[in-house]
Amino acid sequence: MEKERRLYNKEGEPRDNEVVVDFLRHGETNYTDVGRDLTIKGEAQITEAARRIVETIDPARDVVVLWSSPARRAQGSEEILKELLAEKGIEIRKESEIPALRNFDQKDKEFVSKMWPELKAQGKSPEEAFSHDPIFQEESDKFESQPEVRERANRVFNWIRYITEHVDLQGKRLRIIGVSHAEILNPVMEDIFGYKIEEGAGIKNGEDLKIAFNYNQNSHETDISAEFQGEQRKGIAFDKEKRIFVAKEEKDNG
Repeated sequence: MEKERRLYNKEGEPRDNEVVVDFLRHGETNYTDVGRDLTIKGEAQITEAARRIVETIDPARDVVVLWSSPARRAQGSEEILKELLAEKGIEIRKESEIPALRNFDQKDKEFVSKMWPELKAQGKSPEEAFSHDPIFQEESDKFESQPEVRERANRVFNWIRYITEHVDLQGKRLRIIGVSHAEILNPVMEDIFGYKIEEGAGIKNGEDLKIAFNYNQNSHETDISAEFQGEQRKGIAFDKEKRIFVAKEEKDNG
């Protein structure tokens, strides 16, 4: 994320800006971390989502930036994005590997690998378990806890909020297309859409979440809207102190 500072105006003064972020969860994978690390289905998932995103890009107006988790399944998904952007002749202004977009850190992979069958036997998917199962809510020397990952994810969105308020695009729109993981995106789905991840409502492989940030230098407000699978949310704010998405009315009252 440090490299994005090159886009700033020298004075760092707030100005009207629009930043649109499309975050995809990587395609279905074999979890080998080798090559593109996507199944045939996973490649099809990302290709479909990427085509939808690419069709919304205006080459004359948009400055396109790609962000990706370091994981091979995310990098492989990004490769498909790059291919489709190239087909349309859309310039990529910058590509950045963003360590904060990675999946949760498995400090003891052997321990974690033994945990999944036990949770599956209880009828819990990895996404559901990681989101709310008590074992993942406390700090551990075996893995990164869900609250720690959530805090890491919110730093990314706070960075995007900051970019929105300080970037100098000379009247253009910044389009960030990022590839990440369920651990990073599911908390956002809960905060913005009220989804219950434990009921299987989280983001699936190859699905994309669009969040638009609009900063008005006169009101000094950043208005945020989001869209997922045709469902839209408006009147969203980002609480800079708590680093979470909230309804604008809730922020104003609290």
